[in-house]
Amino acid sequence: MRRLLLAAALLLAAPLQAQAVPADTVAPDSVRAQADSVWVVDEERVDAYVADLVSIEGVAWITALGLWDHVRVEPDEWGGGADALAARILSRSGGHVVRTSVHHGLAAALGRTTEYRPCGCDGPERRIAYAITETFTDYDVQGRRRLSTPFLAGTYAGALAPVLWHPDADAAEALQSGTISLVWAIANNILNELWVSR
Repeated sequence: MRRLLLAAALLLAAPLQAQAVPADTVAPDSVRAQADSVWVVDEERVDAYVADLVSIEGVAWITALGLWDHVRVEPDEWGGGADALAARILSRSGGHVVRTSVHHGLAAALGRTTEYRPCGCDGPERRIAYAITETFTDYDVQGRRRLSTPFLAGTYAGALAPVLWHPDADAAEALQSGTISLVWAIANNILNELWVSR
């Protein structure tokens, strides 16, 4: 339990250092100026990081997954009771902190966006195709669509991180968990595109 708490504290203490302004909010001249000052902290980027880190949906999802692990007594080495439940929720929280920090930190370093941009197009087929594409892409400071290496790296880093403190976790299982997270991200973006962002 002490190792788990220490790992969570270290992850929470990791600073977000970089910035880049979203391409659709900046004039072209200022975009070039921003590219020269990549390691400047941008309040909007920090706010987006904190919002993703402590969102109500994220906290609810972490708690639900921790409860699910507790019901399954996974890992069984942690046993039952309140301490075991807390350890399972903290374990899920640690993965979430790593995932969010790697995603936002790498996006800032590369000058990429992190927010989902609604399609605004007509027809469910086009919106679904857009949501799937948007899951795996982001935008650079010139507004060009790119493969979202920050999102992919964050997803798999968050899935692999619990290997450090989870007694029965292994890399293969963690990679499978990361892939399942990608499927959930696609489903979430499709739901947002079809119903929430209308």
